[in-house]
Amino acid sequence: MRFDRNIITYMISSILFMILMMSSGFPFDGLLSPMSFISEIFAGTITDISWSLVILSILMFCTSFAFFSIHTYHERHDNSILLISAIISIMIVILNSFSIPSIIFSLGLFIAYAQVLISIRKEKEKLKRPKISDILGGVSSKALTLLNISLALAVFMVLIGNPSYAEDELSSISQSVAGIDISDIESLQQQIMDQQKEATYAQIEAIETSVLYGIYGGTSDLTTAEKTKCFNAINDSMAEIDKQAKASIDLQLSSAGASPMDSIESTLKLLTLFKQFYPHITALTILMLLGMLKLFSKNIIVVIATIANTQSEPKKETPASKDVPLKGQSTLNQNQYANNQGQVNQYNQEVPQNFNPQQ
Repeated sequence: MRFDRNIITYMISSILFMILMMSSGFPFDGLLSPMSFISEIFAGTITDISWSLVILSILMFCTSFAFFSIHTYHERHDNSILLISAIISIMIVILNSFSIPSIIFSLGLFIAYAQVLISIRKEKEKLKRPKISDILGGVSSKALTLLNISLALAVFMVLIGNPSYAEDELSSISQSVAGIDISDIESLQQQIMDQQKEATYAQIEAIETSVLYGIYGGTSDLTTAEKTKCFNAINDSMAEIDKQAKASIDLQLSSAGASPMDSIESTLKLLTLFKQFYPHITALTILMLLGMLKLFSKNIIVVIATIANTQSEPKKETPASKDVPLKGQSTLNQNQYANNQGQVNQYNQEVPQNFNPQQ
C-alpha cells in the first residue's frame, strides 16, 4: 500500500468529518422526530447545536469523497483505499458505541465508496480520456443516494421498535397546532367533552351572576338590611338552580358521548394510521430532506475534485528545442542540410586559420 497525497488527504478529512460532527452537538434523535425538530429550529428553542461545525463537517465529508475519487481515478488497479474506508467505517461504529444507526450508516458508507470505485473505473473504460468532472457528477449522485438510503433505513429500524417516538411527535404537533394533547387517541373524545363542559359551566355562571346583581340593583327602595336578606335568599335559590343546571349539562354530555360524532371517529382513525405508519413516514421524510442536501453536496464534491486533480496532475514535459523546419522544406532536406553543415564545420576546424592556398 502506497500512501500518496490523495490517500492521506482522504484519511485526514474523514477523521475531521467525524470529529466535527460529534463536536457540533447535532442529535440523532432529531432525525427520529423531524417535524418537531424543524419547528423547534425555526422557533429558536434549540441553542446547543453549532451549525458552523455542522457545515464544516459536511465540507470535510465532501473533501474526503473527492480525494477518494481522485485516487481511484488515477490508480486503476489499487484497491487498498477500500481497506482504509472499511477502517473508517469501523471507527464510526466504535465512536457511537456500536449502536444500530451507526452500524447501518457505516455499512452504507462503505458500500457507497465501493460503488464509486467500480463506477469510475467503468466510466474510464467506456470513455476515451474522460475528465474527472465528466464522470464524477453521476457517480457521486448514486453514491450519495446509497448513503441517504442507509440513513433512512437506520431511522426506520430505530422507530419500528420504539412506538414512543410516534406518541411524542403527535403530542408535540397537536400542542403547537391545536393546543391540546391528542397523542392518546382514546382520551381525545373525553378532552373535547371536558372543554365543552367547562365552557357551558362558565356561561351558566355568567348568566347567574348577571341576574343576581340585576335583582340586587333593582331593589333601591329597600333598606340595606332588607337588601342583604333578599340577596341571600335569592343566592341560595340560585345555588340550587346552578346545581340542577350543571347536572343537566353533565347528563346531556354523557349521553352524547355514548354515540361519538363521525368527525371524531374519522380523526381517531387518522391518528391511528399516523401512529402505525410513523416509521415509514419519517424515513421517507428523512430521505427527501437528504435528497435536497445531496444536490449541493454533489456539486461541492465535483468542484473540489476538479480543482485538486488539476493541481495534482503532472505537467507535460516539453521536448528539447529543435530547429524549426522552414516552410515548404521537407524533413529529408533538413537532415541533408544538417549533415552538410556538419561537414563544413569539421573542415573549418581541420584547416589552419592562417592557411593561404596561393602560397
